[in-house]
Amino acid sequence: MDYGYIAYLLILIGIILIAVEIVTPGFFIAIPGTIAIIYGFVILLFPWILETWWGPWILLLLVFPIGYITYTIYRRLSPPASPVTESYEGLIGKTGIVVETVKPDSLEGKVKIGSDIWSATSDRVIPKGEKVIVVNVEGVHLIVKPIDKETKSFSKKQ
Repeated sequence: MDYGYIAYLLILIGIILIAVEIVTPGFFIAIPGTIAIIYGFVILLFPWILETWWGPWILLLLVFPIGYITYTIYRRLSPPASPVTESYEGLIGKTGIVVETVKPDSLEGKVKIGSDIWSATSDRVIPKGEKVIVVNVEGVHLIVKPIDKETKSFSKKQ
C-alpha cells in the first residue's frame, strides 16, 4: 500500500492549520498542525511504520510529548502579552462624555471614557452630552469638571 498520499495529506493539513493560526492567532491549532507535518514526514521517510501493528500505537503515544514540545517552542516564540492594568488614578486628566447628568454629591451621573462607563460626580451640574475631564478619583468614582477654558488650562499643567 502506498502511504505517500496519507503523508502528503497530513503535511497539507498541517500547513493549512498553521496558516489559519497565523491569520487568526490564539486557537492553538498550530500545535496539531505541527504534529501533522511531523507525522507526514515520518510516514514519508519510514512508510513501513504503518504496516506494523505497533507503528500506529507509537505514533499515537508520541502525540503528547511532541505536542508538549511544540507548545513550549511556540510559547517561547510568542510570549503572552502582559495584562493591561490601569489604576483609577491613571484616569485623572482623561476626557470623556457625560452619558447621564452629573450632579454634585450624587453618584448617579455617568461618564463614558473610552469604551468604559464610570459613575461620576462634580461640584456642579453637568448635562448629558457635555465633554468632561477627570480631575480626581474617590474609590471607583470619578470627580469630573466640564471642559472649558479653566479645565483646559488645568489639563495642560498636569
